[in-house]
Amino acid sequence: MRKALRMCLLALAVLAVSHGAAFAQQNGSISGVVRDTSGGVMPGVTVEAASPALIEKTRTAITDADGRYSIIDLRPGTYSVTFTLTGFSTVKREGIELTGGFTATVNADLKVGGLEETITVSGQSPLIDTQSVQQRKSLTSDLIDAIPTGRSFQSLSVLVPGVSIALGSQDVGGTGGERYQTLSVHGSRSDQMPLVMNGMPYNNMNNTGGGYNTTLVQNTGTVQEMTITTSALSAEWRSSGVLSNTIPKEGGNTFRGYFFGNFSNSGLQSDNLTDDLKKIGLTRVNSVKKIWDVNPAGGGPIIKDRLWWYGGFRYSGAQNYIAGMYKNLRPGAPQYCANPNGCLYGDASHPTTLVPNSQDLTQPAVGGDTWTRGETLNLTWQAAQKHKLTFYGHFNQRLVDCNNCAATVSPEAGLYFTHRPEYILQSTWSNPATNKLLFEGGFTFYNERWIFGPEPYNVNGYGPEAVISKTESALGITYGANNVFTTAYNHQWNFRAAANYVTGSHSFKVGVQNMWGTRQYTYDTNQAQAWSFRNGIPTSITQYARPLIDLEKLKSALGLYAQDRWTVGKLTLNYGVRFDYHNAYVPAQTLAAIPFVGARQYEAISNVPNWKDITPRVGATYDLFGNGKTVVRGNWGRYLASESTNMATLNNRVNTSVNSATRSWTDANGNFFPDCNLYNSAANGECGLLNAPLGSLNIAARYADEITKGWGVRPNDQEFALGFQHEVLPRVALDFQWTRHTFGNFVASENTSRPPSAYDQFCVTAPTGPASTSGFTLPNAGQQVCGFVDLNPSFSTTVPFFVVQKASNFGKVSDVYTGYDLNMNARLPRGGMASGGVSIGHEVTDICDVADKVSVTYAAVAGVAASTAGTLAPTYGSTGAAGTPSTLYCRVAPPYQPDVKGLVSYPLPWWGLTASGTVQNRPGPQILATYTVTSALAQNLGRPLSAGSATTGLIAPGTLYGDRFTQIDVRVGKNFRFGSRRLSASMDVYNLLNSSAILTQNNTVGPNWRTPTSILQGRLVKFGAQLDF
Repeated sequence: MRKALRMCLLALAVLAVSHGAAFAQQNGSISGVVRDTSGGVMPGVTVEAASPALIEKTRTAITDADGRYSIIDLRPGTYSVTFTLTGFSTVKREGIELTGGFTATVNADLKVGGLEETITVSGQSPLIDTQSVQQRKSLTSDLIDAIPTGRSFQSLSVLVPGVSIALGSQDVGGTGGERYQTLSVHGSRSDQMPLVMNGMPYNNMNNTGGGYNTTLVQNTGTVQEMTITTSALSAEWRSSGVLSNTIPKEGGNTFRGYFFGNFSNSGLQSDNLTDDLKKIGLTRVNSVKKIWDVNPAGGGPIIKDRLWWYGGFRYSGAQNYIAGMYKNLRPGAPQYCANPNGCLYGDASHPTTLVPNSQDLTQPAVGGDTWTRGETLNLTWQAAQKHKLTFYGHFNQRLVDCNNCAATVSPEAGLYFTHRPEYILQSTWSNPATNKLLFEGGFTFYNERWIFGPEPYNVNGYGPEAVISKTESALGITYGANNVFTTAYNHQWNFRAAANYVTGSHSFKVGVQNMWGTRQYTYDTNQAQAWSFRNGIPTSITQYARPLIDLEKLKSALGLYAQDRWTVGKLTLNYGVRFDYHNAYVPAQTLAAIPFVGARQYEAISNVPNWKDITPRVGATYDLFGNGKTVVRGNWGRYLASESTNMATLNNRVNTSVNSATRSWTDANGNFFPDCNLYNSAANGECGLLNAPLGSLNIAARYADEITKGWGVRPNDQEFALGFQHEVLPRVALDFQWTRHTFGNFVASENTSRPPSAYDQFCVTAPTGPASTSGFTLPNAGQQVCGFVDLNPSFSTTVPFFVVQKASNFGKVSDVYTGYDLNMNARLPRGGMASGGVSIGHEVTDICDVADKVSVTYAAVAGVAASTAGTLAPTYGSTGAAGTPSTLYCRVAPPYQPDVKGLVSYPLPWWGLTASGTVQNRPGPQILATYTVTSALAQNLGRPLSAGSATTGLIAPGTLYGDRFTQIDVRVGKNFRFGSRRLSASMDVYNLLNSSAILTQNNTVGPNWRTPTSILQGRLVKFGAQLDF
């Protein structure tokens, strides 16, 4: 931590010398035109913006020759704008509400008179940003406090129309706790999601470096505003996607305090397991044990008019009972039974025995956030009249017991997730040097340290007493211990600098950014082995090369950009260009001797990748009638795929070695212990031959230079959008946008040892009659489905070797999202607010031109069909072998499906009552049909299947979906005032209609096909209180 603090101070000193700057875009702006009463423009008018949100109290600008002015980098808050010119009366406009990234148009007409005569103009704050091409939603602290949500980053962001999460992550009142922060919009990738604090990124260092796997939990009570931008990101950002910028609260000259708390438990939740769900095989559902959130915060002066503080503490948790899983009565026993009547296990070596039920049916498994704790401090220092510095720190600790517990993971085999701790440190500096010139600077250090470890009540480690992970394959249940524990020790540093030159018509900005860091994962397994059983009988042992340290470094993610906003009459042009340089490497590594594997050394690998790119952005807005109430806009931009160390991880020799190998185990003496020498890879005793040389180098793929090095080879995407915004009524605006999002620079993995001719096609007849015990029937029952492929036995001994290269070497790959958004935003009387909309889109992917020419590993076709990840691989149309060339289902065109969001908050006119609510209406889950066929079912192949069986898919992806669902959450509250203090008591009801919508389901044809695996949690009541003082 000391090193990080020294780095912050050093970076700040460098900035002060170089007059560098970071982002002004995180804050708002005020601009407009000043005219005289005849309509002539007026140059030389002094325009002053004032607000308590500014530590310098006021900021000024002078109108240019066209009568235009612009004041940028204004923190969110309420402003007054004063216009003065000798010989004319002073005009003052009050009540201008600014949010992050919003440009408020404030025009003025001056009449001849004395300066001492002030004309105060009242009117509504502008609703429409006439200069920006972006789609953006600001979630202010007032809005966050007013609406019923789980108060997590994710539960707030998904209320923005178009922003989506995986159905399995749908949250009901915080039941999901603080899930990993993965969001997408307009076909964007969930890992391509810039997470920003104070205008600087805190994305993790895990592979692609997006929001994926970021575990930092925000302290909601210290958040001034969250701005969610969903399109037309400027040249300040390398990647598209959901950009979330959090602006923390700052202290002032008066102490202000805040306290929020809420609570719910199992007694406040309704059962939503319906008879219809029981009929299709669902017998239990997850339910709440308890949920709570305690969040005090406050701030004030340390030195009046010079140094201020704001800080807060948050303690929360969300614990759930896991349906179908219970505490293990005998966690150390070799066999596992999940039958209340016991299980009959036995074979020739094991006398048939009635093994009692392993599950304690009186103690359901509990998973979720056992607790989460965060401490935040934000210091603001006015070092001089025009020099503002901030020092921000947020420390986060979290404990999740039984993190991965489910119906297939016994509690003692759960993962014990902890932070040690995780924290972010930031330092920023800003200097409005003149009315036209603004400098800013910033530095961030993000320490990401977490452990998915073993349950602490087990004996763990590599000693002979450590509990070994076991799997009962007949049930698909893991017990005893988990088979992998992961420790992350990642660091990310980033530095940003920019300078802004602002005139009335132009807002020009140049900047530099750089990010560097370390990704280090350590993998462990108790005794470096795991055992498999089937019906209580040992079958195999998997041995691991662990502990295993996986280390990569990001040398530089450098960005240089220049952009301008130019207003000419009613037209505003936004244009910019960006240069990116990305270089990662694998350092030289020495691995000590571990169980089953001796010491190893690997040389460093550089330039994985070494990318250079230039990406332009351009957009325009036109104020149709010049009154700021009707605007048309359009934009086009090229963006880059998110990346930190993913390519380096793929090329790391540690990862391309044999890190696990399996051998058969025949327990001849029935003692449930492998009586053999596991250090001997040859067959010995009860153990068979180890199927691979553990720890040896096994490079199965080569990454061609054409995709790892050079200009313009990085995977990218382009966004093109046209929009229209109109204030239909006073305080009510509608926004329509058409978006086309295309992806490019795909890569394909060619299996050079198995050409397309190595595979033979066959057909499968879809089963007739019910495909499950629930009575569901396949839509193509009795029909032949052709296009599956199987490896010809003559190639069975060839070892696959892949060359990862440009997909365009073999043909065309296409991935295009097209969508339409219609949104509404309204400011209601009495300080109420309402917003919402519908986003209708679909993503069409086509790899047919590639798949029918070469062997392609679909996962290597980067970026295709993120919305249907895991369902579109060619293996879905083949036998499951990597790189099989099948054109079946190679083009997916799902239907347009609307995604509806809405929220409203309104202070009622009686007795201090308030009411608010949110609504979400989403498509149901995709229905697929994975079908295992035997050689007898693939008779037209003319020979047995090469592996004896094959996994196929009988329903084309993107063609069949479950029922849509609606989730309504409401809040009723009452305010009590005690002088300047306000106490708000509230009752929230989540999933008001007690919907039991299916979120995920079993897609394997068999007895449980289409049986739900998760549904929306039942109606939940929460009681809460908030105190402002």
